[in-house]
Amino acid sequence: MPKTDDLSAWRQFLCFARTGTLSAAAKALETEPSSLSRAIAGLEKALGTELIQHNSRPLRLTPAGKTAQKRMETILRAHDSLMTSLMDANRTLDGSIRLSSAPGFASRRLTPLLSEFQKAHPEIRIEILSGLQEAELKKGLCEVATLTGEPKTSGLVYMSRGRNVYLPVASPGYIRRYGMPVNPEDLKLHTGYIYNGPVRSETRVLFRGTREAPVQFARSIRSTDILAIRNALLSDMGVAVDMPLVQIAEDIADGRLVPVLPGWFHPPVECFIATNRDAWHQKRVRVFLEWYALAMQTLFFSYEEKVSPIVGLPPDVGHPDRNKIFRS
Repeated sequence: MPKTDDLSAWRQFLCFARTGTLSAAAKALETEPSSLSRAIAGLEKALGTELIQHNSRPLRLTPAGKTAQKRMETILRAHDSLMTSLMDANRTLDGSIRLSSAPGFASRRLTPLLSEFQKAHPEIRIEILSGLQEAELKKGLCEVATLTGEPKTSGLVYMSRGRNVYLPVASPGYIRRYGMPVNPEDLKLHTGYIYNGPVRSETRVLFRGTREAPVQFARSIRSTDILAIRNALLSDMGVAVDMPLVQIAEDIADGRLVPVLPGWFHPPVECFIATNRDAWHQKRVRVFLEWYALAMQTLFFSYEEKVSPIVGLPPDVGHPDRNKIFRS
């Protein structure tokens, strides 16, 4: 580390500047005058200029020394204030966290999950927002956000919350009336409900192993509201090829919706709980982010367990370490 970045040396210099003598400054700092003299000499050597008039008695500051005293007092006060603030933030969890979640998940699933967290940490207040993305998170518009896909924006800290599984489904009533699509080619005979909201882009291709096929409906209705699509499916109005399992696990288990297009999927997507680096310094954000990521992993895995006896799911392979904290 450059000597000019040594805050301890600058503190010794400022103590001398205030007391006027090496012996008084050394006494105040509980050190030896020789140690203090070496610290100041090191600063002068690194700066290439004298801070003290060494040939005068008593010792006096040079013009450069007076400038350094004035500026460094401000810098060290700011540094001390920052350290106090950070240490205070780490000593207490009290405060609020703005959490952004996908609108559909926030509406149906989020509140019961957060109530469990607040039983353990009643001093932390959670404010729920919807649909903020990486750019807004980095700007500080929220402290924590759920993101679909691994973040690409620099300056974020994040942890996996597990994968989103997407299933092609329709209601038994719709299938009785219009038949079950077995291959993507069959979709040309059906009405499709297509999600094209802020969380992810429209699904245009389905995959089965190494095969792929385009999604082409006879008629299609697009919506940014995943819950509106779910309601349409339950009302026997059409087919969706990429319903998030989190929204339909109970519907499949209870037979209100059934899988179609056997073996064809929108590929699963790993999702993440993220914060920005400034918010990460707050202890309450660190505590919440790690708890939330692990709680979401458990929740989403439970949905897969619920439907796995009914529908084959894509293998859960190639994912990142779900216990690791990443930085971009």
